[in-house]
Amino acid sequence: MPPPSRTPAEAVEHYRGRTVRLLSCVTSVHVVVRAYHASDAPHQLELADTAKMRGGPFSFDVAEQYEVRQDVDGWRVEILGYLYAIGYEGRELIAYHWHPRGASPITRPHMHVGADVQVGDRWLAKVHLPTGPVGLEQVVALAIAELGTEPLRDDWQRLIDEAAAR
Repeated sequence: MPPPSRTPAEAVEHYRGRTVRLLSCVTSVHVVVRAYHASDAPHQLELADTAKMRGGPFSFDVAEQYEVRQDVDGWRVEILGYLYAIGYEGRELIAYHWHPRGASPITRPHMHVGADVQVGDRWLAKVHLPTGPVGLEQVVALAIAELGTEPLRDDWQRLIDEAAAR
């Protein structure tokens, strides 16, 4: 867990900076945060555009909902939900979702696979496959180690390990 910050804005900038470093393993697309203050409603971190990844026909999309909280030590950012998606040739291949707030009755972490397979009266792409919490560093590692995305940095494994340790 990162050390607490002195202000809400500092906490958000630390969070954004860690995310930028991690994503710099696979993309140079700008990371946008929507707010730097505490609020009753979650804020959004997202990529300014869908990222094309080097080494294949893959793309990457990221969105996280976060909250800025104060505890006895200072200010921290907590992730309240996410969407991490890897596309292939313009179609979603795999997506990890966690949206505990909102209209969907599925509030646990889950994944979707982009498969045109029908199981009974359901399309597999619409099924919520349970996963448990998934960190962005796991998805970046999947893109590089399993899907053959060429990392943009030589120190990509160190950055993934650092992100996993927080």
